[in-house]
Amino acid sequence: MEIRSDDGARVRIRPVGYQPGIDPPDEPDRAAPGWRDWLLIEVDARTADGQTWSHHYPSLMVEEARALGGWLHGQASAALGPNSPPATVRFTEPNLALRTRVIRRRRLELTVEFSAESLPPWMRRPVTAVYPLILTVSADALAVAAEQWAAHCERTHRVPSRDFRPATRCRTGGAPADRSDLQFSPFGTKGKHRSPPRSLSRT
Repeated sequence: MEIRSDDGARVRIRPVGYQPGIDPPDEPDRAAPGWRDWLLIEVDARTADGQTWSHHYPSLMVEEARALGGWLHGQASAALGPNSPPATVRFTEPNLALRTRVIRRRRLELTVEFSAESLPPWMRRPVTAVYPLILTVSADALAVAAEQWAAHCERTHRVPSRDFRPATRCRTGGAPADRSDLQFSPFGTKGKHRSPPRSLSRT
């Protein structure tokens, strides 16, 4: 999927296959203990001032990728209303996270947060480093991106995950969060081969 901002920034994200060297089993019920269906995610990003970088890294599982499409659709629909709250989606691996904030009716601020192996190469890389790429987009454009993402996933996915457990997030004061916020249980990286990402910066 591709999402372009009014100021020229943009991000392209798509699954390009399963993690190299760890193919999904032919029969999910006979999967080896600890097997995780990690997808290799390709990211190509550009800031508003023209700095670009790209990389490939196994940073989403199948069910996380599927849930992302639904979340994007939900945020596009929510922007049609007058009082939509901010929303966040985070995944098992910390490489990517997305946040939305409605600016006005049918207009959103989408922040794509990069960390760990997904940071742009010009950044220093302490453990806690996060690079936010802020995109201003229309609800219609976000809905189109959600459709593109769903199509990518349909072409890539072969085996359903049996280990998906979305965790409930709470707002301040302990009230349960609604479905606009989504966070996945921290499985860690057991069963995942953490190969170095392929990164390329272009300025």
